[in-house]
Amino acid sequence: MKNKLQTLAIVISMVISIFTLPKDLIAQTQRNPLIEFCTGTWCQWCPCGDITLENLLDVYPNLIPLAYHGPAGQDPYSIFQGNEILGAFGFGGYPTGTVDRASATGDYTSWTSKVSSRVNVPATVSIEIEKSFNQLTGHLDATINMTALENLTGQFKYNIILTEDSLIYNQVNNGVCGPGGTNWIHYWVVRSMINGYTGEAVNSGSTWNMGDMISKTISYDVSSTYNADKCKLVVFVYKQSSPMYLAQVQQAEKWTLISPDYVINLSSASQDLIMENNGIGEYTAVIKNDGLMNDSYYIDVDMTSPSGWTGEFTTPNGTFNFGQQDLVAVSSGDTLAVDLSVSPNILNGVGVITVQFTSMNDPSVKVTATFRLVTLTGVPGLVIDASGQGYSDELIDGMDQAFDYNYGVVTNESLYPSIDLTNFTLICWSTGNALPVFTSDEVNALQPFLDNGGRLFINGQNIGSEIFEAGGQSQFAQDFYHNYLHANYISDAGPTFFLRGITGDPISNQINFGLSDVYPRSVDVFSPNDAFAAKMFSFSTTSQYNSLHADDGTNRVVYLGVGLEQILDQAIKDTLVVRSINWLMNGVVLSTPNEDLIAESYKLDQNYPNPFNPATTISYSISKESNVSLIVYDIMGKQVAELVNSKQAAGSYRVEFDAAKFASGTYFYKLTTGDFISVKKMILLK
Repeated sequence: MKNKLQTLAIVISMVISIFTLPKDLIAQTQRNPLIEFCTGTWCQWCPCGDITLENLLDVYPNLIPLAYHGPAGQDPYSIFQGNEILGAFGFGGYPTGTVDRASATGDYTSWTSKVSSRVNVPATVSIEIEKSFNQLTGHLDATINMTALENLTGQFKYNIILTEDSLIYNQVNNGVCGPGGTNWIHYWVVRSMINGYTGEAVNSGSTWNMGDMISKTISYDVSSTYNADKCKLVVFVYKQSSPMYLAQVQQAEKWTLISPDYVINLSSASQDLIMENNGIGEYTAVIKNDGLMNDSYYIDVDMTSPSGWTGEFTTPNGTFNFGQQDLVAVSSGDTLAVDLSVSPNILNGVGVITVQFTSMNDPSVKVTATFRLVTLTGVPGLVIDASGQGYSDELIDGMDQAFDYNYGVVTNESLYPSIDLTNFTLICWSTGNALPVFTSDEVNALQPFLDNGGRLFINGQNIGSEIFEAGGQSQFAQDFYHNYLHANYISDAGPTFFLRGITGDPISNQINFGLSDVYPRSVDVFSPNDAFAAKMFSFSTTSQYNSLHADDGTNRVVYLGVGLEQILDQAIKDTLVVRSINWLMNGVVLSTPNEDLIAESYKLDQNYPNPFNPATTISYSISKESNVSLIVYDIMGKQVAELVNSKQAAGSYRVEFDAAKFASGTYFYKLTTGDFISVKKMILLK
C-alpha cells in the first residue's frame, strides 16, 4: 500500500509540474508563419504576389509578411538597411518568397501550400517585447525577451524589422492579377532591418535550455519620413544555417510601432467663431480614450490674442483659467468633454485657442484641438477655409507680404447662422475641391459684403460646374456667379492642365504654371460676363479661358478658377496672392492703431483687494495729458459703472469702486486714454 501511495504521489507531482510550468513557456505555442518575399513596383507579376498574400491573410490572419523591395536603385522602397538579404536568399525572380526559411524559395503559386504546412508546426520559442516609442522625436527603445519552449541546440539569431503599410505608388502590372496603376497600395514594406540583415546572436553557446529567457535591447531613431501610425515591428528568431533560406524560423511576432495601450483621439470640436467683441465665445473639445489601458490626461489651454482677452476651461474637476493645468482620469473607451469660454472684453482682434491633452502614462501620446475667434469689428481682413482640407493655409505667405492690416482665419462653418461680413474690407476664400461650393448662408453673407464695397479673392476648382451642371448642389448661386463674380460659365473640362497669364495683365502677366493632381483635375472653362471683368489665364495657347478679375465701381473680385494648392511652385503661388491683394486693395487705406504711440508709462494695475467685498481700489498711470475713460462692465459686456470720464494730466491715479449694489460675480474694468487700452478682470464675492 505504501509503495502504491508513493507511486501515486510521484504521478501527482509530475502532473502538477506539467501544469505549473512557467507561464512564458505555454503562452505561445501557436506558430505565426513568416513569409519573406521580394517584390518591386516595376514588376508586372508582383501584384499577383500581393493578392495571393491578401487571400492567405483571410485564412491565416496570424501570417506575417515581409516585402523586400528591390533591387536597389529600381524601386523607391529599396532603401532599407541590409538590402543584401535579396542576395542572401538567392531570389531568382520576382515575386519569389520563402516561408519560415524552411524550404527553397518559390514563386507566388507555391506560397499557399508552404504556409499551410507551417501553421500547425509548434513554435519552439516565445517572443515578447517591452518598448517605448516617442512620437515627437521618433526614438524607439525596446527590450526583446526570448524564451526557449523546449531544449534547443545550435546557434540562434534574432531580427527586428520595421515595416510600413499603406504606401501609395505606381505599380506596373500585367493585367492578370489586379489593376496596378498609380494608386496601388503597398503593404508590409520593409523599411529597416534594425539590427542588420543577418540579425544578432541570441544564445552564446551551442545550447538553449527550455525555460531560459534571453533579453536583448535596441535603441533606434525612426525616420520622420515614415508614417508611424502605419508602421509595425516584426521580431523573429531563426537557427543559423547555410543557405539562409533553410535557416528554420522558430517563431515570429508583430506589434504596432505606436503602442495601442495609450491612444487619444479627438472625437469632436466646435467650429470657429466670428462674433461681437462684447460676447463670450464658447467651445467644446471631446476626446476619447481609444487605448487598451485606463489613463489620465493633462489638460493645458493656451490662447494667442490681444492683451485683455480672458478665457476659462471647465473639466469634471472644476473651472480653470487659461494657463493653468488639470489632470483628469479617463477609462478605456470613455470620452472626456472640455468646455472653453473666451471673452474679448470689448477688445477687437483675433484669437487662437489651443487645448492639448497629454497622456500621463505615455507623454508622447497627445492630441490638440484648435479654435479661432475673430471679432466682427476692428479686423479688416478675413481668410475663410471652405475646403475642409486646410487649403486656406496656401494664402498665408502672400497675405503676410501684401496685407498690412490685421486679419483672421476661420472655417466657413463660422458663417452659420448668418453673419454680417460688411465690417470686413478683404475676404480671401478657398474652396479647394469641396462640394457644395456654396450654401445659401454663404452667398447671403457675401452679397451684402460686396454691395458694401468689399474686396473678394476666391480660388478653387469646379466652382462654375457645381453651380451650373446638372446635379450640382449650388445651382441657387447662378445669379451670384454672373453678377458678383462677373463670370460666364462655359464647361467643366478645359483642354489642358497648363495655364498661361495674359500679357500686360496686372495679376497674371508672365505667370505660367501646370496643375498638380493633389485631387482629380477638372478645370472649369469660363469667361468674363460683363465689361467690368477681364480675363486672367488661358489654357495653354487656346482661346479658352480660366480666371478673371472684376471692378464694377463698388467692389472688386479676383476669381481664380483653380485651387492654390494645385500649384506646386511656391513662388508662383505667392506672386499670385500678392498681386491679387495689391490689385484688390489699390487705393484702400485703413486706419489702424499706431502701437509706437503707446508709451510704456501708461499702466493699468490689478485692483486691490481682489476678490473684494464690497469695495476695491483701481490704480493707473498716464504719461501725458489725455482724455481718460475708466468703465466697469459685467460678464456679458454691459456697462455697469463709469468711474472716470475726463481730461487728466500726466501722473498716477487711484479710484475706488464701490460695488455694494452689485451682485457677486466677475466684472471687467477698461482704461482708455489716447491709443492706450487695457482691460483687467476682478471678482466680487459677497
